[in-house]
Amino acid sequence: MKLPWISIGTGLTLLLMGCGGDGSTPRVAEVALPELPLQAPRHARQAHAVDLGGKLHLGADVAPPPDRLALVARHDGSRVYHGSARDGVGAAELIAYLEADAASLADSEEDEDGLFLRFGTMPPTVRVARGTTPELVDETVRVVQAINAALPRDWQLRVGDEAANDNPLGPPDGEIVVTFALQEDWPLEASDGEDIGLAEPRYGIVPMTDPSAPLAIEIVAGQVWVDPTQTEGQERLGVLAHEIIHLLGRGHVDRSRFPDTLMLPGGSEELTEHVLHPLDREALFAVYSRLEPGATPDRIADELGSWSDTSMHIQGAVDIPGDEIAFGAALRNGLSQPWAEGPRPDSNLADNTALPGEVRWSGRLLGLTPGAGTVAGDAGLTVEMSTLSGTLDFTGLEHWAADAAPGAEGTGTAWHERDLGYEIEVRGNTFVQTGGDAGIVTGAFLGTDHEGVGGVLVREDLSAGFGARR
Repeated sequence: MKLPWISIGTGLTLLLMGCGGDGSTPRVAEVALPELPLQAPRHARQAHAVDLGGKLHLGADVAPPPDRLALVARHDGSRVYHGSARDGVGAAELIAYLEADAASLADSEEDEDGLFLRFGTMPPTVRVARGTTPELVDETVRVVQAINAALPRDWQLRVGDEAANDNPLGPPDGEIVVTFALQEDWPLEASDGEDIGLAEPRYGIVPMTDPSAPLAIEIVAGQVWVDPTQTEGQERLGVLAHEIIHLLGRGHVDRSRFPDTLMLPGGSEELTEHVLHPLDREALFAVYSRLEPGATPDRIADELGSWSDTSMHIQGAVDIPGDEIAFGAALRNGLSQPWAEGPRPDSNLADNTALPGEVRWSGRLLGLTPGAGTVAGDAGLTVEMSTLSGTLDFTGLEHWAADAAPGAEGTGTAWHERDLGYEIEVRGNTFVQTGGDAGIVTGAFLGTDHEGVGGVLVREDLSAGFGARR
C-alpha cells in the first residue's frame, strides 16, 4: 500500500434562524449572565464544563435517561439511585463504523480493507501557534477536554504551556500544532480553497516486534488549520474537534450510514453542546484502549473483544430552592465517567454580596471504582470569600461490592482511609483544585444565588460526582 499523504479538510454548516417583529411587542431587557472562565493550557486535564443555557454541566455526557434508575437509599438529604441502562453504542455498530473508517483510506479498488490508523504509542501534546488569542486558546483547551473525557485515563492529551515554534519542517514527533489563520494564509498545497478547517498528518512506521510482520504506519505528528473568520461558537468547536480527531486516526464515513458523528465529509449538521457525539467518543475509547498500534482492519472485531452497550450508573440528587443538583458516574466497557449538573447562577460568586466571610456547602459524593464497586461519602466545600480559595473534603467514605447498590449510610465498608481533601481556587462560577490528595477536581457553583455546588472527581481508583447545598 502506498503511504497516503492525506490532506483532510472539513466544513460544518450551521443554519442560523432569525425572527423579526412589527414593533408592537415591548422588548424585555436581557440580563447578561456570567460566562465560563477562559481555559488555559494547564486546565486541559480538568473536566469539560458546558453551558446548556439554563444549566451548567460538568464532565462527560453520560447522565442516565430520566426515570431509568431505581431509588435505593437516602443519604443525609440526598437521594441515591442505582441501576443499569442500555445507553451505549453496540459492538456491531462500532465495528461497522471502524471498518468503514478504514475503508475510506483505501488507495485502490482492490484494497477493500483500507487502512486503520491511530496516533503513536504515546498521546500527543497539542500546541497553539504563537500569537493565538486567549479566546482561541480557550476553545482549543475545551475541545481537548471533551476528547480526553472519552479517552483512557492513561492516554490523555496535553496542551503545551509554550506556543509552537515556527518550523518549516512542521511539528516535532509527538505534537499537534493548531493554527487559527485566514484560509488564504494556509500553505498553498494544504487546501482547495473551500475548507473551514484542515488537518495534515505526518506518518511513521510502527515498530514491530515480529520482523516477519508486514509494515504498518501510524501518525506521529500533525498540523491543524482553522479559519476563525468563517466559523464561530459551537460550530468552531466542532470543526476543531473534527480536525484533531483526524490526527488521532479517524477518517470520513458515509453520511447516510453514520449520520451521528463529527467525522462526516463536509462536517456534521447536528451540533451538540458536548462537542462529540456518542459514536465519536466510543470509537476513540475503543481505539486507544483495545486496538494495538499496527492493528489491521481485518483484526478490528477480534481486538475489540467483548463490547457492551449497557452502562452501570450511580446517581445522586440534592434539592436546592426551586430546583435540584444531579450528579453521579457511569461505567461501561472499563471506562468510568463522572458528571454533575445544575441550574446556572445569575452572577459570579465574587459578585454575590450576600455571601461575606466564610461560606460552606454540605452534601454527598457518589462514584464508581474501575471494578464496578460503589463509593459514597460526605462532601463539604468551604470558601473564604475574601481570597476566593478554600477546601473541599470528602469524609466517611465507604464502599459496597461490585455491581451492588449502595445501602444506607454506615452499611458499607471503609474505602481506603475514608477521607480525601483538596485545596481549591474559585474561577468565576467554577473551581479547581490547587493541592491535596491525588485526583483531579472540577466543580461549579449552582443555583440562582449560589445555593449549591456540583462537580466531579477523577482518580485512578475512583470516578465520582458530588453535589451539595449551602
